[in-house]
Amino acid sequence: MKPNKYIAIAAVALAGTHSAFSQTVIRITASNGDRTATQTAISQLLDPGWVFRGTDGAATSANLSVATGTNFGAWNGTYSGSPVVIKVSYSGALAGIAAIAGDTDQRYVVSDGTGSGNLVNPLSPSAVLGTDYEIGKADFAFSTNFQSTSPFQGVFNGVTYAPVIEELVGVSPLGFYASPGFPGSPSNPRVGYTPNITTQQAQLLYTTGSVRLSQLTGDYTQDTDKTVWAIGRNTDAGQRFGAYTEIGLGTTVAPRVWKPTYSTPQTIGSGPTAGFTYGGVVGSLELWPAETVSGIFSGLGAGGYSSGRLLAQALTATLSPAAAKGSFFNEDTQETEETYPDATAGYYIGYITPGDANNRLLGNNGILPSANRGVSLNYNGVALTTDNVKNGTYTAWLYNRILKPTDGRLTGLKLTFADAVKTQIATVTAPAGGGFIDDATNKVKRFTDGGLVVPK
Repeated sequence: MKPNKYIAIAAVALAGTHSAFSQTVIRITASNGDRTATQTAISQLLDPGWVFRGTDGAATSANLSVATGTNFGAWNGTYSGSPVVIKVSYSGALAGIAAIAGDTDQRYVVSDGTGSGNLVNPLSPSAVLGTDYEIGKADFAFSTNFQSTSPFQGVFNGVTYAPVIEELVGVSPLGFYASPGFPGSPSNPRVGYTPNITTQQAQLLYTTGSVRLSQLTGDYTQDTDKTVWAIGRNTDAGQRFGAYTEIGLGTTVAPRVWKPTYSTPQTIGSGPTAGFTYGGVVGSLELWPAETVSGIFSGLGAGGYSSGRLLAQALTATLSPAAAKGSFFNEDTQETEETYPDATAGYYIGYITPGDANNRLLGNNGILPSANRGVSLNYNGVALTTDNVKNGTYTAWLYNRILKPTDGRLTGLKLTFADAVKTQIATVTAPAGGGFIDDATNKVKRFTDGGLVVPK
C-alpha cells in the first residue's frame, strides 16, 4: 500500500474519532409530570433520523410513545447542525430543583441512545456505576413545583442552594383517582352517583390513611362495609407537594399512605398490552417504609411511589378481603388483627396527572382490560377538564416550568437548546402530557403550589 493511501486512511480514522468526540452531551433532570411534553418537544427539535434508548427499550419516530413513557434514557441525533446526545432523567420535580440550585450530582444512563433493549434504571439499587449509570451535572431542568415549595434554598443538609431562573412552560392538572370496583368505575357503574372527593375528605383520608367508603359516597346502606386506602408519591415528586398543599396538609405534615404486598402479582403486558403493568390482587397492606429521597427524610407511612406511572399501575389492582379489612400482625399480642373487621371490599385512592391516568388507569386508548380500569373523581364537585382548570372552578393543578442556573454556566449550544425546548413546550407540546399551554384562554393564576387561584 502506498504511503499516501495510509495517510488517507489515517485522516478518515481521525475524522471519525473527532466526530464521535465532538458530540455535545446535554443532561436534563425533570419531574414525571414534564416527561411527555418534554420528550415530544425533543423529538420535534432533533433532525429526522434521531434514535432513543431508555429503560423501556429503543424508540424512533415510528414508536415515539416508548420515549414519551420512559423516565430514563438518551437521545442521539442532530440539532442545529451539531451532533448531540441528550440524557434525560425524569426522577422528580424536587430532583430537578436540587440539580440546578445546588449543581448536585445526578444519575444518568451510560448509553448514548443507540442500540436496542431495555436499559437498567439508574436509580435501581442494583444499578452499577460505569455499566448502568454515570454521574453528571444537569444543564437545565423542569419542575412542577416552585423552588419556594422545596427545602432546596439557602443551606440544606450542608449544601448551599442558589436561586434558580424559573420560566413557565405550561399547566398540568392533577387528579384524584380510584381503583377498579370503586362506584362509578367500569366494573361497578352506579346509577345516579358521580365519584367525588372534597378537600376535607381528601385531608381526612391522607391524614388517617383510610376511611369507610360511605364517608365519601354518603351511602351508609351500601358502603359502610367497604374501605378506602390512601396511596401517594415520594418526596421527589412535584405531584406529592401539589396534592398535599392543595388539600391543606402543606409540605411538612406527614401523610399516611400504604404499600401493597401482592398475593396475585400484577400482569406485565405483552402483545396488545405491551408496556403496561396492571391488575394483580393486593393480599395485605403495610405503611410505606421510612425512606430518604434526594436528602429529604420521610418517616413510616409518609413516603410513596417514585413515579406517577408506578402509582397509576398500583391503582389498577384489586384489594383482597384481608387487605380491605386492614389485616395486620400485632407485634405485642403476636396475633393478626383487623382495622375494619366487617369490611367486605376495599379500594385505593391516589393522585396523578391525566398524562399518567388516561391510558394506564382509565384505558382511554382501549388497551387496558375493562376489569382493571379505575375512575376519575370530581374534586369538590367539579370534573377535571381543561376548561374547568382554565376558568378557575377546578383548582388542583400545577405549573410546569423550566429551571436554569443563575451563575452563567448554561451557555452556547446547550442554552440555545434549552430555550428551544422551552418554546416548543410552551407553544406546541404542553397538551401532550395532559396539560395545556398557559395562553390567554387560561383565565387564572396562582403564586404558590396549592395557593389561592385568582383571576389573571
